[in-house]
Amino acid sequence: MENLAPAGNREALERADAAGADAVYLGYAAFSARAGAGNFDRQGLEDAVRYAHARHMRVHVTLNTLVKDRELDEVADVIRLLREVRVDAVLVQDLGIFRMIRSLCPGLTVHASTQMAIHNRTGAAWCRDQGMGRVVLARECSLEEIRKCADTGVEIEVFGHGAQCVAVSGECLFSSMVGERSGNRGRCAQPCRKEYFYRGRRGAWLSPRDVCLRDDLPALQDAGVASVKLEGRAKRPEYAAVVAAEYRRGLDSLQSGAFRKADREAKEALEQIFNRGGFMKGYAFGCEDAGVIWPERVSHCGVVIGRVEQADSRFARVRLSRDLADGDELEIRGRRDSAGLIYAGKDTPSGAVALVRLREGMKAETGDEVARLTSAVQIREAARMPGRRVRADLFLRAVAGEKLTLRVTDGDNEVTVRGETVAGARTRPAQAEELKRNLGRTGETLFDPGIIEIETENAFVPVSEINRIRREALGALEKARTDAFAPDCGEEGKLPAAELPRCELPPMAVVRTEEQAEIARERGFRVIRDPEDWREKALEQLLEKMPAGEWLQLPRVCTEDTLQMIRRLTVKYREKLGGIVLGTVGQLGLEWPVPFGAGSGVPVMNRQAAAFLLEAGCAFVTASPELTGKELEELLAGDPPIAVTVFGRTQLMLLHHCPARTALGCTDGHRECRMCDAHHPDALAGNVLEDTMGHRFPLLRQRLPEGCRIRLMNGLPTEWTDRKGIRFPQIEMTTESGEETERVLDALERGTKTGMETTGGHWNRPVE
Repeated sequence: MENLAPAGNREALERADAAGADAVYLGYAAFSARAGAGNFDRQGLEDAVRYAHARHMRVHVTLNTLVKDRELDEVADVIRLLREVRVDAVLVQDLGIFRMIRSLCPGLTVHASTQMAIHNRTGAAWCRDQGMGRVVLARECSLEEIRKCADTGVEIEVFGHGAQCVAVSGECLFSSMVGERSGNRGRCAQPCRKEYFYRGRRGAWLSPRDVCLRDDLPALQDAGVASVKLEGRAKRPEYAAVVAAEYRRGLDSLQSGAFRKADREAKEALEQIFNRGGFMKGYAFGCEDAGVIWPERVSHCGVVIGRVEQADSRFARVRLSRDLADGDELEIRGRRDSAGLIYAGKDTPSGAVALVRLREGMKAETGDEVARLTSAVQIREAARMPGRRVRADLFLRAVAGEKLTLRVTDGDNEVTVRGETVAGARTRPAQAEELKRNLGRTGETLFDPGIIEIETENAFVPVSEINRIRREALGALEKARTDAFAPDCGEEGKLPAAELPRCELPPMAVVRTEEQAEIARERGFRVIRDPEDWREKALEQLLEKMPAGEWLQLPRVCTEDTLQMIRRLTVKYREKLGGIVLGTVGQLGLEWPVPFGAGSGVPVMNRQAAAFLLEAGCAFVTASPELTGKELEELLAGDPPIAVTVFGRTQLMLLHHCPARTALGCTDGHRECRMCDAHHPDALAGNVLEDTMGHRFPLLRQRLPEGCRIRLMNGLPTEWTDRKGIRFPQIEMTTESGEETERVLDALERGTKTGMETTGGHWNRPVE
């Protein structure tokens, strides 16, 4: 398995190399899903790729954001640059970018980013059939689903360590809707790491623990995983060094046939560099609800190193349970508050008492817990970790009357460099041992000297000439290594046109309740059912009683077994169904017996993406809710079959954990839970998350055979019913009553506002 490390900047790249990473993933200055990381400009990217390839470390570049039409020319330039510098892979979310790469630079290897939300075998097989070389699976996949995806033959990459998005990646609009900073465009403000109230109890109900699969590498390998991704592009370079080095040890022991789990010291080192509430195994290994979420704290927890024995206004005496070093960053955690400081004092061993000077105004009490957030020793050691070196054998021929010749090889690549004609020695000829000693001075290069052989006869060779020819030869060898390792990215092609067909669409209504469906049907809308219950019996009952011609909105996330069950029922009721609406792009991987369109779970922000989906057979696509009115004008030019949601609560997140079960401390039994079915007083139904400003976000369940997925909805519906020029409007009804549904349809018919409390969404507020 590949040890894939984060490289948020050049220093992190070098630390990943020192730690033994097989590959790094990094972002270009534009269109990267971690815009907050340092990332690389053009020159920095070229240098980074050369540096990595010389060390036979692969470089995967994240081009995994959604882009607007006005940005497509710049995207094309970035794609050309990635081909020129010969990156090993490009991670993509936007289907428009994927379409451009296939035509403009077909030789580039494309990986489906986790932002594409591929989460089952059908989705993985579709990516394979589209020519993608790898799928970065959604973090919510179970080990069973991972195995099924790997069985398709496409490379599978999974997140093995670090912070986890609480929502299905690529399906989160929370940061975008509440603050114009789009997670789909690399600007996530992380509202998930804030505190909310659930049934009056305050906590970080959307903040997951960090995952650590260091000891589960054998199970991942057995499931067919090709690459273990270590999260952390926004973290300090030393983080990449510590984490990648520990996973290197694990992978090396696995490859040797004698796998060794991390010992206590190694586990503590991983916790010390960063953890939230300790580590969890993640969804792959069965973590659920309260086992996933850590509501007590959203930041780094560090490692507890002792307790306060005595304190006054200036000093705290701390009985240590672990060593303390000068420069350690500490946090003293009291019953009501916590405060941080940097320890300045002599190194003190575990078991002893350290005298810690408090900052002015800081308080500490007997019994307070003391945690170390940053270990000065760990950071120094990570920063000093030497980069990898390559053995080079050197063969010098220095014979009077011949050109000075140096041949160097790393075992796979060989270069020969010739210098000036060697002069004869007038007094003392060059000695082999002296020449050998000078040739061995390779410290400023990538190489360590291996075999050094000297052939010399009556030669006078200045030391400066030996130094020059050594530098030239080793530089040429490094280039040869780089060129031989870099992939062939092929020739440049043409930018594909995005000519969209003109088409007619009826007004559409996505509904959750029978009452909403009946009202929309009577008004002549195409009714698209978005049922709460996807268990087979409930779904079949819905399809049996549903009037002919209505459509079915597929779930955005489901297991392969559930997807196949839905398809079986679609086949059974194909004469009755008007069509289905895809919940995710991976569902294109099935042959549907009825017409299909692309719903809001398949984001379309530009005409290239729309062209891709329409060419794939979609009867219509749905415009991204992150576009402004002006940006929509460009997308909708020529009246292509693109639906625009003009009313409805935007789904902010799709959650795999249930806040109700999390609040109860449940760590298993998610699939079998029946609290909502039984109308249990602690059930999720009817509850909301409320932020500290009083905004209330409804929680809606989507009951699947594998357990509930929770839809976190925007506090207010987005309303564009009065906006002119939208040819193909769509409404999405969720919590609205029959009366409210009537008001929405009346307003849309008149081209006016509903008079309800709503938001304008992004109509006049462009996202970053």
